[in-house]
Amino acid sequence: MTDRLDEPHLAGVLKRLIEECAHPARLIELFYWSAEHELAEVMRQYIALSADVRAALHAFLMLAKDAPGSVTVRIAANGELTFSSPAVVELARKLGTADERPPFLH
Repeated sequence: MTDRLDEPHLAGVLKRLIEECAHPARLIELFYWSAEHELAEVMRQYIALSADVRAALHAFLMLAKDAPGSVTVRIAANGELTFSSPAVVELARKLGTADERPPFLH
């Protein structure tokens, strides 16, 4: 089949998706994210992480979401990568676990 012959079918599928979508804002967001090719690769890598690592990364990002400019990163000679945020330090202080690192927060 040529692209031209597929266009009416594709248009019908897209029309049905839009008409039946319970969350139109999410559909627009999906379109936006699909245009960000680098983000798709990051999301594939994120999904490939273990559940514990994904949960920790998600928790960190949620804690730092109100002040993303405050996030810092340090790369040690041994390859250890450390992200830091005042919001995480504050949470650790409130939990009384500033010296102990929980396996993940979610």
